[in-house]
Amino acid sequence: MGPSTMDPRAACAPTVARKHTGAVVICVIAGVMVLLLLVFFGIGTVVSSAGRAAHQTMDTDDYDQSALEDLRARGYEPEDYLNDDGTVKDQKVYRFSEADSYTQYKQLLEGKSSEYNSKSPDDAIKLLPELSDRGVEYYGAWLKYLLTAEQELEASGERTTTDPNEIDIYYNAQTTALNELEQKFLHGEDLGIHATLRDSEGNVRDLYTGAFDLKSSQPDIPTLTADWEQKIKAVPIAMGSDGTYLAAGEQLIASVGLSPTYDFKSVYDHCSGSTRLADETTLGAFCSATPNLIYINQDSRNWTYDVTGSYYPNAAKHELAHAMIYRICGTTAPALRVDHEALTNSYATLYFGAERDVLNLGAQNAPWYTMTDASDAAAQLVHDGHCSISAD
Repeated sequence: MGPSTMDPRAACAPTVARKHTGAVVICVIAGVMVLLLLVFFGIGTVVSSAGRAAHQTMDTDDYDQSALEDLRARGYEPEDYLNDDGTVKDQKVYRFSEADSYTQYKQLLEGKSSEYNSKSPDDAIKLLPELSDRGVEYYGAWLKYLLTAEQELEASGERTTTDPNEIDIYYNAQTTALNELEQKFLHGEDLGIHATLRDSEGNVRDLYTGAFDLKSSQPDIPTLTADWEQKIKAVPIAMGSDGTYLAAGEQLIASVGLSPTYDFKSVYDHCSGSTRLADETTLGAFCSATPNLIYINQDSRNWTYDVTGSYYPNAAKHELAHAMIYRICGTTAPALRVDHEALTNSYATLYFGAERDVLNLGAQNAPWYTMTDASDAAAQLVHDGHCSISAD
């Protein structure tokens, strides 16, 4: 996930400007992370628990309709979706590099990289915000961004998911972000990246410092998971003085540095296209376009019932599990032969202290949320940093 560490043998950028005393040659050196404003998209939801009778068998007429639509949109028949052990029958796996949106973004990115790296000094100087070392450094930062984006494209193409919609949203978002950053460059605005420069005398200094300074976006998984588990489990689960678990949910989310938002409809601005979102039945959602937010739907038809019961803090842990799976795998739907909602429930139960019976009861109207030995095993794989059975 995020920018890869660059090869320390990275080639020099071309001469891009001339000072009054001669040419200034810059070399974009490796080992420095560039902020990619290109984000992974995915969405995870939890449906309301209210009115779920504990039937041993259920007709699909009783299922949550948004969940049914989601399955059918992904090419499955709900009545023939799961094996007896909870695994998905003939699960469809999609590689990012096989999508048309990947090819389109690749062509766009490579075209821009070729364009800006091949400009003559006279043409490049016209793009500098100022005729100075600072202006030259600014151009060098843009070149390094493009180099890093190309490396990230290659890495992202190897990822897999069980939700093809996730791939298109991802590369469409990358396209938008790349175009927006190019416009900032052309207008001399803050690029929001941090790179370094080796000048013609071999001196190394900051090339251009914007709003961010990245070291590495690849998480140290054991450290990350241990930190979240300790903090989430330390939050006391108790009803507040208002008779609800709203405060407990907020404390759970804040414990790992995330924030709740009750503007639920704003999730559509970031993760559109998912049929799992349904205003009436969805209690909460996670969208990896905004990975530090948990969306809470106070307009769900069973809001009063859910927020006054123990299901609410368990639902918050479910959404936090989506956030963790995304951080580990770069997708909310890793290809592990189980539905990613069952995987998420298992992760929340095994590592965040969620109550298995409560979450399984909440899955009565959507059986693919139900935890099984298979979903538990998949959660353990993710926890250990493995995001694809076929690859691992």
